Amino acid sequence: MSLAPFSSRQRYAGGRPAPMHRWDPRREIDDLSARFNQLVGTVMGESPLGPGAGIWSALAPVDIEETDEAYIVDLDLPNVNPQDVDIQMRGEELRITGAFQQRPRSGVMRRQLRETGEFEYQVDLPGNVDADRVEAVYTNGVLTITLAKLEESATRKIEVHTAEERPRKAGSQATHRSRRES
Repeated sequence: MSLAPFSSRQRYAGGRPAPMHRWDPRREIDDLSARFNQLVGTVMGESPLGPGAGIWSALAPVDIEETDEAYIVDLDLPNVNPQDVDIQMRGEELRITGAFQQRPRSGVMRRQLRETGEFEYQVDLPGNVDADRVEAVYTNGVLTITLAKLEESATRKIEVHTAEERPRKAGSQATHRSRRES
């Protein structure tokens, strides 16, 4: 954005008049948007899936609910074929990848806000999950993944002994004697 200089000395600096541009708010918004996208790309890094995929992953509409029995992840995935969605678990990390389908268009696009192309979304779950009890259901553009929690293991008390009190395993003294005798 160019502003008119405040003083006449600034106005004619270097013998040339300062350029006078008409203020265009659309140009300002476009410039601000480009700077913001550049900042987000720098901070978040570009996704291996291409420009914009990393931004979509960070801003995807998702709900993560924790109940006593499970974690429930709801992810909005409109225009996605459920057979093209890949869900993987590694430890406590859930990774969802796939591709948005684009319908053929014959007209001129005046506005396009729907995502197209590949996507990737990662969820770090706060607890252990039973990998054998994971269920994914796709209904009306929403992918719901239910991940059952692992059963809490019972706490076991462990007694502390001194070296003299330590219980000996059968056969351990015989092994020590045979080594000493050799």
